Amino acid sequence: MEKYSLFLEEQKMSGLKKKKAHKKNKFKRFYVDKKTMLKLEITAGIVLFVYLAGSIYFGSHFYIRSKVNGVGASFRNAQSTYDKILTDADKYTITFENADGDVVNEVSAADLGVGVNYDVSEVEALLPQQSGFNWIGRIFVPAEYYTKTGNSYDEAKVKAVAESLDFSHQKATKESEDAYIKFDGSEFVIVPEVYGDRIDVEGVEEAIIYAVENLQTVINLTDGTCYNKPDVKEDDANIKAACEQLNKYMNTAIHYDLGEGLTEEIPAETKAGWFTWDDFKVDFNRDAIGEYVNAMGDKYNTYGKKKEFTTSTGEEITVPAGSFGWRIAYEGEIDAIIADLKGGKDVTRDFTYLYRGTSHGEHDYGTSYVEVNLTTQHVYVYKEGEMVFDTSCVTGNVSKGHGTHTGVYPIAYKQKDATLKGDNYESHVNFWMPFNLGEGLHDATWRNKFGGTIYKTGGSHGCVNLPLSAAEKIYDIVEAGWPVLVFYTGDTEEENFRLQNPQIEAMNLIADIESVSLESEAKIVAARQKYDSLTEEQKALVTNYQDLVNAEQALQILKEQAAAAAAAAGEGQIPADGTVPVTPEVPVTPEVPVTP
Repeated sequence: MEKYSLFLEEQKMSGLKKKKAHKKNKFKRFYVDKKTMLKLEITAGIVLFVYLAGSIYFGSHFYIRSKVNGVGASFRNAQSTYDKILTDADKYTITFENADGDVVNEVSAADLGVGVNYDVSEVEALLPQQSGFNWIGRIFVPAEYYTKTGNSYDEAKVKAVAESLDFSHQKATKESEDAYIKFDGSEFVIVPEVYGDRIDVEGVEEAIIYAVENLQTVINLTDGTCYNKPDVKEDDANIKAACEQLNKYMNTAIHYDLGEGLTEEIPAETKAGWFTWDDFKVDFNRDAIGEYVNAMGDKYNTYGKKKEFTTSTGEEITVPAGSFGWRIAYEGEIDAIIADLKGGKDVTRDFTYLYRGTSHGEHDYGTSYVEVNLTTQHVYVYKEGEMVFDTSCVTGNVSKGHGTHTGVYPIAYKQKDATLKGDNYESHVNFWMPFNLGEGLHDATWRNKFGGTIYKTGGSHGCVNLPLSAAEKIYDIVEAGWPVLVFYTGDTEEENFRLQNPQIEAMNLIADIESVSLESEAKIVAARQKYDSLTEEQKALVTNYQDLVNAEQALQILKEQAAAAAAAAGEGQIPADGTVPVTPEVPVTPEVPVTP
């Protein structure tokens, strides 16, 4: 036991000795002798002294590698720098060099009116911009300073010099071009600007001014300084904003759905032509949009066009144009397109219409309509393709010029107990369905007969007269907007036209007279009788009336000549066959037309 305790004690003492030895060795490793320490302290002191001295010095002097208004100012104070600026300005020249470094032109300070129109105080004002303690960093980073006023020059002299310099030796190969916007087939893109190599006066002026302000002595013609420059660059904010706006409009889709399986999509190339961007202000080209609207109108408009139609009696006819059918609203659709694009959301819609039909295509009147056959004086009503009612009628009085107008017209509205007023009449009707200005379908309780040829001489003022029960039945079937097809079949319209326009027959009879002879008397008398039967309004429409007057005068002369010849021959009367020798024929010589 005692031996074990002694062993532990020895081990403990051995450990302590090792630790002490370790500590002693560690201290010895980081030991710096006094001589070395002294050297370090001296070096640090020198560095600190130099730094502090430099900081104090550069508090009143410009940094190393400094320039003021383009003049080297390293280690100079304000006054010294200012003096150097004055000296350099007096001796200042600008040389123009070509690509090979050859001097091709040279101008002096006097040529440009270069001067220093500021004093030393402005140079002194620059020193606070630098901190003396930062001078070491400026050894590696140059500093440039500019006075508030800067170097001066004579603008007129600069312009004169720029205009007088000869750069004919500098051959231009391309012009500068502005960046611009174009449509590439799918979107609008910015085409970058192009820098040309044509030297121009403005470019030279700018280069000279920049050089003067910075006392730059060399202008190299190949660095682009003197070249005419693009005014618009691809990174300009305005052109970028315009391009972005254009693509926003392009990406807004307008889908047309006309129903009946008819759709329209606007071609991208067409849509791209709808915009203008003068001065990069995006706007809409209404004329270009209008061209598209017109193209759609050519394709879908049926308003004012003739209609192919199969009558209830089986004839294939063409109904004259009226006021029924589709017509896209030109201004309205342009406004709608612009509003959709400005809205920025895709839309699906139909066109904006000024007038509407029932269905698209050749038969825009659809399958529900009213058929008025003026020849047979009969009305048929069709609903969804089925004839649901028919009746006899009496239409406008042809002989008095009140014939019902042919064409296709929409029923404007329906009204019960209406009073119809004209120049010389006022009539109460129970059921009124107007379709063309003052013409319409209505009951005529004052009539007891319908159909036949009553209309030719005893017809209405233009309306379609119906029996009371028929008018009520039709009134209950039709709705406002239903088409009414009004037409003649066969030769009836031509016959009625002559009946409605008797002045035409009078004009034809006058035209048949041609050369006047005694045999022409019957034609002349017939023409006169027809003319005299006309109303004053109809007479005013006879444009060849003077020919009739001339013919009558010529006939009278012939008759007088014949009578004289007969008297000279001892005969008491003109032969019935008119063979008395007289002037053979007297041609009608038209005179100035006279309104009868």
